[in-house]
Amino acid sequence: MAFYSDEVIEEVRASNDIIDVISRYVTLQRKGNSYFGLCPFHREKTPSFSATPDKQIYHCFGCGLGGNVIHFIMKVENISFKEAIEFLAERANITLPVSNYDIGMSQDELKKREANKAEMYEINKIAGRFFYDNIEKSKVAQEYILKRKIDKKTVAKYGLGFALDDNGLTKLLQSKGFKEENILGTGLVGKTEKGYMYDKFKNRFMFPIFDVRKRLIAFGGRTLESSEVMKANGIPKYVNSPENLIYSKGRHLYGLNVAKSSNEKMKRLLVVEGYMDVISPHQAGITNVVASLGTALTEQQGRLIRQYANEVVLSYDSDAAGQKAMQRGIEIMQSLGVPTRILKMEGAKDPDEYVLKYGPERFEKLVDNSISPAEYKIDLLKQEYNLSDTAEKITFLTKMAEVLSKVDNNIERDVYVDKYSTELNVGREAIIAEIEKRTIRSSYKNNKWQQPKPVVLNVDETADEKAKREREKMIIYLLTLQKKEIFEKLKDVYTEADIELSSNKGLIKRFYNLYESDDTANKDIMLICETDEEKSLVSEVMMKSNTRDDIDKFAAEIIRNIEVEKLQNEKREVLKRLQADDLTEDEKGLLGNKLQEIIIKLAKK
Repeated sequence: MAFYSDEVIEEVRASNDIIDVISRYVTLQRKGNSYFGLCPFHREKTPSFSATPDKQIYHCFGCGLGGNVIHFIMKVENISFKEAIEFLAERANITLPVSNYDIGMSQDELKKREANKAEMYEINKIAGRFFYDNIEKSKVAQEYILKRKIDKKTVAKYGLGFALDDNGLTKLLQSKGFKEENILGTGLVGKTEKGYMYDKFKNRFMFPIFDVRKRLIAFGGRTLESSEVMKANGIPKYVNSPENLIYSKGRHLYGLNVAKSSNEKMKRLLVVEGYMDVISPHQAGITNVVASLGTALTEQQGRLIRQYANEVVLSYDSDAAGQKAMQRGIEIMQSLGVPTRILKMEGAKDPDEYVLKYGPERFEKLVDNSISPAEYKIDLLKQEYNLSDTAEKITFLTKMAEVLSKVDNNIERDVYVDKYSTELNVGREAIIAEIEKRTIRSSYKNNKWQQPKPVVLNVDETADEKAKREREKMIIYLLTLQKKEIFEKLKDVYTEADIELSSNKGLIKRFYNLYESDDTANKDIMLICETDEEKSLVSEVMMKSNTRDDIDKFAAEIIRNIEVEKLQNEKREVLKRLQADDLTEDEKGLLGNKLQEIIIKLAKK
C-alpha cells in the first residue's frame, strides 16, 4: 500500500473545500455560518446534514456520521482512505509523489525521508536565527532598515536578517553535525567541484519564508547594491531558495502565517508581489496582506486563499509581467469561485510606497474602492484605442461587449452598461444587443451519484452511560479547540485515569499525546479519529463549537463543572465512609477534616 506523508494529506485536504466537494452530492443551503441539506447517508425529509466552511467538517445530526472532506469521500464513494486521497488529489490537479512513495518503498526509506525533512526544517530555523543576529553586525543592513522605515518589532516578527560574506553559515551548520546532503538540499549552501562548501546567500538582506504551520521553509535574499552596480556586474536583485524536499513556491504565500495568526478567517485578503508590500502594510496595522512567491498566482495558492478569505484583492505591478500575472490571478480566483477585485493605485508604484507616502487609512480606502475584473479589463482596453477615432471606438466597444458578456451577475452587467453608455455616448440598447450576441449559455447536466445505504449508529444507552457520554463529549470538545492553554488547565482536573467510557479511551488518550508532543498547531484534528464513531463524535462537538460566542469563557465553565463534579463525588465517598461502624476516632477525625476541606473547596467554586 502506498504511503503519503502528513504534509501531502494536509495539502490534499486543504485543496478541496468541503462545501465545493459536498455540493456535488448534496444540495446545500446556507444558514448562518453553516450549510444544510438532506443527508446522503440515510433517508430523511428534513435536512439534518450540516457542513461548515470555517471548520471544514460535516456532521449529520440524524445518523451521526461526520468528519472532514476525506472522510466524506470515503463514505459517499465507498472507497478506502488511500483511494479518497487519490480521488481528491486528482480533483484538485495535485500530482501525488508516487515516485517517492512507491509501493516498493520500504518503511525504513520512508522514515529516512521524513527524518531528512525534519533536519532541513531545523537547518532553516538555525539559519534564520543566524541571519537575524547578523543585522547587528552589518551597518549596511541597519541603514537599509532605516531607509525602508522598518521598526525593530517588525524585524523580529518577520525574522528579517542579513547574509554576510564570510561563509559563516556553512561553518555553523557543519559544526552542528547536520548531514551534508540536507545542508546542500536547503539551497543555503553550495559545493564546488573540488568539494569546498560555501554560503550561497552573500551580502543580501534576508526574508525568511514560513508555511501556515509557521515552519521556516525557504528564504528570499535581496541585494543592497545600487542599480548601477547590479547592472554592471550582472547581480540579480533577488536570489531565492530553490524548490526542494520541504519547499515548493507554488504552494505557499509569503506572510500568510502572520495574516492567519491575526485573523483565522479573513473577510478579504490582499495579494501583492513583493516582500515589503506585505511588511509595510502590516507594520501600519493592515494584517490581511500576503505575497505570491513568484510573479503569478498558482492554483494551489488560490486554494489557500479560498481557505482563509472570503474575498481577494489583487495588486500587481503595472509592467507587462505584472499585468500578465494579474490576468492569470483573476482567471484562477474566478475559476475557484472566489469574489475578486483589483487594486487601482495612483501616486505610488506599489503598496509599500503607498502606505509610507499616504498612510494606512488612505490605503485601506483604496482597497475598499478596488474595482471589479470587468472594469479592470475595460480600463486596459481603453489604453489600447483612440476613442476619438470612430473605427477604433467601434472596435473598443465590440471588445468591451465581449468582456461584459462574461459577467454572470445581471445587475453588475447592467450597471456597467449604464456607465459606459453615458461615458461613451452610445445607446444602451446597442451595447446590450452586442453583449447578447456574444453571451454563451452552457447547460450542464447534474451528475447523479450513487449513494450508499444509510448507516445508523447504535445509540442505545442507560441513563448513567448517557450522562457519562455527555460529560466526556465536553472533554473532547475542549480538546478539539487546539488551545494549549486550555489543555494545560484541563489535564490538571481530568487525567486519562478519569476516562470512564471504553469507547472514548483511545480517542482522548490520542488527544492528550498530541498536546503533550506540541503537535496540534494547524493540524487537521479529524485525522486523529480511527473509527466512524470517533469521527461522528468529534465532528459533532466541533460543529457545536461554531455556536459558542466566547469559547474561553465556555471552556472555563466546563473545567469548573468537572472540578465541582469530582469534588461532589469525593464528598459522597467520604460521607459514605463516615457511616461505617468500624471506624476508629482517629479515622473519623481524618475523614471529618477531609470533608471540611472538600466543602471549603466547593464553596470557593
